[in-house]
Amino acid sequence: MSRRKDAQLREVQAQVERRRRSAAHRSLRSRAARGKGGFIAGSTGPDVAPEAVVYERTPTAELATPTWLASETPTAPPLHDDKAEQAATDEDGATPADAGVGRVSFVAAAGAAHLARSHAGEDASVPEPEGQAEGQAEAENVPESDDAPTEVIAPVPASPNAGTPEDSETSEPAVEQTAVMAEPVPASDNSSAVESSAAESSAVESSSAAHEEPAEAEAVTEESPQRRGKGWIVGIAAIALLGVAYVGGAALLSNTVPRGTTALGVDIGGMSTGQAVGAVNEAADELVAQDLVISAGEATAQVPAGDAGLGVDAQSTVEATTGFTWRLDRMWSHIVGGGDLDVVTTVEDDALSAAIDGVARELDSEPADATVEIVGTVAVAEPGSTGIEVDADATAEIVVDQWPDSLDVEADAVVIEPAVTDGTAELFAREVTDVALAGPVTLVSDAGEVAVSAEDLAENASVESSGGALELVINGEPLAAQIVSAQPELETEPKDAKVSFDSSQKIQATAGVDGQSVDADNLGEALVEASFSASRSGELPVVTTEPAVRSEDLGVEDLKEVVASFDTPLTNEYVRTQNLITAAADVQGTTLLPGDQFNLAQTLAPITVEEGYAEAHVIVDGILTNGMGGGLSQMATTSYNAAYFAGFELLQHRPHSVWFERYPAGRESTLWGETINVVFENNTPYAAVMNSYVSNGRLYVEVWSTPHFEVETFASDKTNIRQPGVKEVTAEGCESKNAGHPGFTITNTRSVLLDGEEVDRNVDTWTYAPDDAIKCLSEEDEDD
Repeated sequence: MSRRKDAQLREVQAQVERRRRSAAHRSLRSRAARGKGGFIAGSTGPDVAPEAVVYERTPTAELATPTWLASETPTAPPLHDDKAEQAATDEDGATPADAGVGRVSFVAAAGAAHLARSHAGEDASVPEPEGQAEGQAEAENVPESDDAPTEVIAPVPASPNAGTPEDSETSEPAVEQTAVMAEPVPASDNSSAVESSAAESSAVESSSAAHEEPAEAEAVTEESPQRRGKGWIVGIAAIALLGVAYVGGAALLSNTVPRGTTALGVDIGGMSTGQAVGAVNEAADELVAQDLVISAGEATAQVPAGDAGLGVDAQSTVEATTGFTWRLDRMWSHIVGGGDLDVVTTVEDDALSAAIDGVARELDSEPADATVEIVGTVAVAEPGSTGIEVDADATAEIVVDQWPDSLDVEADAVVIEPAVTDGTAELFAREVTDVALAGPVTLVSDAGEVAVSAEDLAENASVESSGGALELVINGEPLAAQIVSAQPELETEPKDAKVSFDSSQKIQATAGVDGQSVDADNLGEALVEASFSASRSGELPVVTTEPAVRSEDLGVEDLKEVVASFDTPLTNEYVRTQNLITAAADVQGTTLLPGDQFNLAQTLAPITVEEGYAEAHVIVDGILTNGMGGGLSQMATTSYNAAYFAGFELLQHRPHSVWFERYPAGRESTLWGETINVVFENNTPYAAVMNSYVSNGRLYVEVWSTPHFEVETFASDKTNIRQPGVKEVTAEGCESKNAGHPGFTITNTRSVLLDGEEVDRNVDTWTYAPDDAIKCLSEEDEDD
């Protein structure tokens, strides 16, 4: 119950405060200040039967100021006895100023009484006076008139809406109230004219009923509807006047920049829009001409802001603070000052991207690894440096974000550490100095032992970086040459395999022998490995040098016997025989592997004096002349016939123009450079070697191999025989001779058999010219 009373008390206090601040109360206070007011007649008490109450108009000049209007606190004014109050009143009904009588309304009295009880700690369980009224009607506030007559009206019963508080157990009779009225008003009219709502009246009446003593009621005069209407009109007019003033001010200041406004460091306060735009443009031109300084670590790069596509929109910047607007903050800035404007910037994306890309290329750098240099026999570490990789896109965003507030921009960059750090280099340098170059290194091989001094190692050593690691590298080539020069026995030359013939023309096969040399390519690595080993020694790397001709290249195992041979008689001319001996030495030992070709001109070349050849007599068309290598046609005939009977494939040959009795008719060949040559091919599956020599007045050519083919040959009879004549020659150098053999035609046939079956047949027909006698004539003989 106490909570409900507390709530009712708070509501009463709120009602009192609202009424005290209402226009009606202000009117009362105003009237009280002028000495006007209303007199409230006291009640007769609960035992007195209700009688007619006399309402009398008291002149307003004689009314005392209500004490609750004079105080701001809601404390209830003291209640006075009606008799004492009446005794203190003079005959005219005026209250002396020193009487101390306070006249209050019923609402105020009830609220103050309830508040007083609350502060006095009264509990809701304290019994209330039995004569307390359940509810009291509020007095109607009506305009007062000084000359209204005093009228006596019947007692006004309490409002039917007044009820008993919820915490009261019994109903109490209503207390009649008196009020100073201008004229009698029915109870129903009274109820409708009361300012407060029914809920507010119920709360006030409950508080009044709970008070131990009856409260006085004072009629409160409300403002008339006409006066309230005038108040609204005045308020609306004031608001309209303020709106007109605001619109006028906003229009007047719309083309003016607020005072105290700056942009790009330029004071544009008080300028017109055009002037401010010009001033900002001028400052912007100076700004875009300045360089953006973009830094990444200790490196910096510069580019003019204008070249980077950066600019300022002066028009938009200024218009942000000028122009007509309803915004209060804009109007306020005209009063207190505009401050520094946020500049509207422009960006050309392509120009910005190109400029920042160029800056990135300028700032980007590759990291440099720390290095180690060999100085004497000491390794010295050299520091490296970090690299920079600029993110051009992110840096462009930073530039745009900071422009134009800052021309110094820290690029978005990544620092790239070198693969070889300073610490790694210093550690490796100490290891090279203290271990690898601490003394000589010994390398051992089958051919001998080699010692390399620390000075020689250091002179040919360097430190290289590979995959973020350092390694010692020694150049082996100069050291290999130095080693072989000091110890030549460490290197041997290879020997080719060859086939030779002894004095009895028996075959002698010599296998090839590998050579050996210091492996210069691997020597450096071997020295490095040995220099870091505990024993400071290692194996000397060597490389085997193979011979140009190996035993398998000659097919020595196939050279079992002579499979074909041919010989021709020599002449009595010494020079000619000497040329044939030289040619036999060139042919001897010529190896023909399966598929190889024998070319006589190439085998004998070069036919020069330096090779052992000499000039010999040669008769051409009856003219005696000298020719280098004269008589070599006999080697052509002899080698051709050896290949003929070996079953080799005959590729090229040409018989002489006249037949010489020392050669088989139609089965012989001459030689004239490579124009007239002897060429054949080893078409057997075995290797073959040619042997040739001069012995017992004859020239021999043999073919050594493994037997494979069988050869059968026969010659036809000579046909188309023509006897020689006499040929007269007048040229200088002519040498006469007797007639030789007659001319004829002959055919030679060769049948090549393999396992008894013919696999090849060669038919060769040749016609010889008659070997005429040569008669030399002088010019005189020719005239005859």
